[in-house]
Amino acid sequence: GQGRGSPMADQEIASPAPVVLDQQEAIPNGGNELTERHDDDNTEEAQHPDATVRTEQEEQRPDKAAAAMTDGGGSSSRRLSDELMAAARAMPRRKSNLKQPGGEPGLSPKQVSFVGKGSSFDRPHVTSPDDCVNAMKAGTDLVKVKSSRRHYQRRFVLDEEGLYIRWISQRKGSTDARIAITSVKEIRRGHNTASFRKHGKSFEPDRSFSIIYGDEYGSLDLVADSEDEANIWIEGLLCLTDENYAHQSVANKQQMRDRWLKVTFEEADKSGDGMLDESEIIELCQKINIGLSASRIKQKFREHDTDRAGTSRGRLDLDEFSSLFKELSTRAEIYHLLMRYSTSRDFLTAKELKYFLELEQGMRNVEKQHCEELIRTYEPTPEGREQLKLSVDGFTQMLLGRESMLMNPKHRDVFQDMTQPLSHYYIASSHNTYLAEDQLKGPSSVEMYIRALRRGCRCVELDCWDGSNNEPDVYHGHTWTSRILFKDIIVAVKEHSFATSEYPVILSLENHCSIPMQRVMAKHLTEILGDMLYTTPPDPESRYLPSPEELKGKILVKGKKLRAELERVDEGEDDGGDVSDEDEAADMDEEVKAKSRSPTPRQSSNGTDEADGQAHSRRRSAAHKGKKIKLAVSLSRLVTLVQSVHFKNFQESSESGKYFQMSSFTESAMGRMSASSSAEYIQYNKRQLSRIYPAGSRVNSSNYNPQTAWNTGCQIVALNYQTDGLEMDLNQGRFQINGKTGYVLKPEILRTEVSHVEVNSKNTISGLTPQLMTIKVISGQQLPKPPGSGAKGEVIDPFVAVEIHGVPYDCANEKTSTVKNNGFNPVWNKTFRFLMRFPDVAMIRFSVLDDDFVGDDFIGQYSVPVSSIQPGYRHIQLYSKAGELLSNSTLFVHVSFDQAYSLKKKLIFEHGSGSRTRRKLATPKKIKAPDVDRIFQNVADGLQSVVELKLRIETATEDFKMSCDKANVLQAMKLFVTRVKASNSEVSLAKVNDVLSVTYKKSESFPDSIEKMVVSLQRLLEASQAVISQADGIIGRVRMSTCCHVSMQRLF
Repeated sequence: GQGRGSPMADQEIASPAPVVLDQQEAIPNGGNELTERHDDDNTEEAQHPDATVRTEQEEQRPDKAAAAMTDGGGSSSRRLSDELMAAARAMPRRKSNLKQPGGEPGLSPKQVSFVGKGSSFDRPHVTSPDDCVNAMKAGTDLVKVKSSRRHYQRRFVLDEEGLYIRWISQRKGSTDARIAITSVKEIRRGHNTASFRKHGKSFEPDRSFSIIYGDEYGSLDLVADSEDEANIWIEGLLCLTDENYAHQSVANKQQMRDRWLKVTFEEADKSGDGMLDESEIIELCQKINIGLSASRIKQKFREHDTDRAGTSRGRLDLDEFSSLFKELSTRAEIYHLLMRYSTSRDFLTAKELKYFLELEQGMRNVEKQHCEELIRTYEPTPEGREQLKLSVDGFTQMLLGRESMLMNPKHRDVFQDMTQPLSHYYIASSHNTYLAEDQLKGPSSVEMYIRALRRGCRCVELDCWDGSNNEPDVYHGHTWTSRILFKDIIVAVKEHSFATSEYPVILSLENHCSIPMQRVMAKHLTEILGDMLYTTPPDPESRYLPSPEELKGKILVKGKKLRAELERVDEGEDDGGDVSDEDEAADMDEEVKAKSRSPTPRQSSNGTDEADGQAHSRRRSAAHKGKKIKLAVSLSRLVTLVQSVHFKNFQESSESGKYFQMSSFTESAMGRMSASSSAEYIQYNKRQLSRIYPAGSRVNSSNYNPQTAWNTGCQIVALNYQTDGLEMDLNQGRFQINGKTGYVLKPEILRTEVSHVEVNSKNTISGLTPQLMTIKVISGQQLPKPPGSGAKGEVIDPFVAVEIHGVPYDCANEKTSTVKNNGFNPVWNKTFRFLMRFPDVAMIRFSVLDDDFVGDDFIGQYSVPVSSIQPGYRHIQLYSKAGELLSNSTLFVHVSFDQAYSLKKKLIFEHGSGSRTRRKLATPKKIKAPDVDRIFQNVADGLQSVVELKLRIETATEDFKMSCDKANVLQAMKLFVTRVKASNSEVSLAKVNDVLSVTYKKSESFPDSIEKMVVSLQRLLEASQAVISQADGIIGRVRMSTCCHVSMQRLF
């Protein structure tokens, strides 16, 4: 990928971009469907007086049939070779009539585990438009959707001369039907005809397409077995109906790519004999950035070495190398995507790339110079860079670049405001940082602190106990874990705290030491850390903690604090004072009681019975329950901004709690408060810090899900960093943004004092607009075998699970079907939709697993905050279970966002009297102070018309987009112009008295779909002009509302 100064780094990203795909429930438009005749169950083919469809009636009248089918072609154009017809009839086919249970026609949703269509062995390999055309000539089984309740599977073929699409009827005495390519008006993806919307809802839109043909715009509605097959037919038909393509010879296509391959091959051919051996091929593939392992290239090398018994055995010539390169580097899904925007069907110009970035990738105001720079950056061929043409190889590399990854590249660096109070951030935190394994008998190590700090962790924990030789130790008390020196940890903290992040580190001290040992701890902290140690007392006039920016390079000590009068003693009189024992041990008693009520202890993953953990927790809590310890003055003085206090209730904290005081909660206590008092808990976390730690019974160092704590704004959510799994995946995903500083700004609604948030409600959260996120999992690339799976065979059976972690009613999980025996390039093409009430706090996790009867094996995962996702076509780099990047292993997805209201019934506005309701602002609640109530009512009345104008233009925009079945206005307008040109309709824009309107000439042949587009466009123009004409009044009303505070000041 590219660095910070990459070509896309400074482009504006629409966040969230209003992009929604596959929104078939909101598609109101369609073409004039083919008029069909319903006789009985044996009548299969569509009838139309002007269509070039060959039917039984035409067979009985050969003279008229021939005249109807000529359509500009000669007699040779009407013949289908006997060999092709015989081969088509001989092809094995499934049952012709497809029905779902209950009599509903169509293909039933797939329920089986394995899907062979994703395998590369049974998909046609597509690297050029000619491959699409050749695949059409070979023939494809497609489902023909009719207006009856019965759908039929037919073998569709393109004749050898490329003039007719033919299919074979199963009716007795019938031969074949056909459509002339010259009669094709339009190709539509998805459910975009009336027939499809009415009778084809059971079919996936991605596998569906319609051929609009004839003067009456008849429709042939077809469904392929896979999205790849549908794309082959769509792109092939687009090529066949493109005059530029039709006049090109096969030899002239992809010349730029072939010339580059020839030059590259000759440069690698040091001997000049026109042959390259295996090692030279591997070196060349790595040089031109194919991105495959040497073992994969060797495998493909053997497949393309056709002269295994001859003199050139073990070597490839230019043709064989070109074939190998195209197979390895060309991905059908990306090639089909390029063809959608390329007029040449071979490369993208800068203008076409601009359309792609704006219409698909959610970017705004893309400059031509930026597109040209992208081409120069990613296009591998010198000719393409010179002529500013982006080939499929360059397009693929661009989509694999850093700026095309799922996470917004701007979020990789520090992009958030770092000047807000410390309590406004999530802080990456570790629990019992010193432990390398379990909590009972595992080893302790200073290395664990180094690893955590270098991973961006900003809060580490030290359990301090009296040691030998007058040196305090750190270990898990009352267990068999090993001990390490407190001093060694502090040295490591000094050396590694700011290697990854320059923002403050918190040392969470759990102090069990005697007074002399505490003095040694204070001595080590002050002498080793020096100026890095923050010792400035809290500002009594402040209401909030300092910001991470103010505390850069500082280390804070969290612990108990003596009363101020006890700290006013001389150095030699430090006898300490009494404080309660540390929170974690003291609070554990309640956790243990809850666990002890469980009827049967669970077995942990490492074989340790949970009863052992409960018994250990009882011993620790009994030892500390109600216990007071002595705290040395010298150590107490080092605790300033993070003073640990016992939490009683929210009311007391609200009335008397200080911003520099914080409390620790067990995971179960946090869960109870989040469930019963989420609004109060959120309010508490706006000013004070909360630290959450795992239950004492987790002796195997397992973790709880941190999302529940994040939902209520808890900052220090401590996890066992030594344990991999879903919980640490979410934690790593949360803190990979904002430069991996370990500080992530909480959503605004969890920070502002005026907001009141209830996150457990199934209704819309006040102040937030729900969003619909649509994710299409398209394909995977180079997925490795799970570790230790050598006995399972050479290939994997992958599937993808997509999980949403957020507030309770946003949580969801979906998974694709399984692709059997293909880890190299599996294709799923599965679309999921997730409705989120609070997207700013949500996380999304993609995990790839190997389907197995015994248990699904983990392959890789990727987690990221939903608010950091880029819309459009994106690649996802996968990580191993240990959090390490899996080289070249990716997922290819499409992501879109939309406000949820666009899927509901369109808003209705009142224009006069009637039963229609008028959308109004919420009436301000009266506080029985007449002057105050009057001020707020005047503001509400003034803004009412502004809100109505806003809602009117929003509704008109949504209506126009839905009429065109497009995600944004640019896409919709482009489609509108294309359809108007294709239909030869008389549509124009006219300006009368400074009012812009759409005019058209209505005729019998004028398509209904275009008329709907025209009507919705006219409404959008009217709404836009209303905003423009009333702009001055709108500004005046807004200014009037901002004067509210002036009136309030005068009043009080």
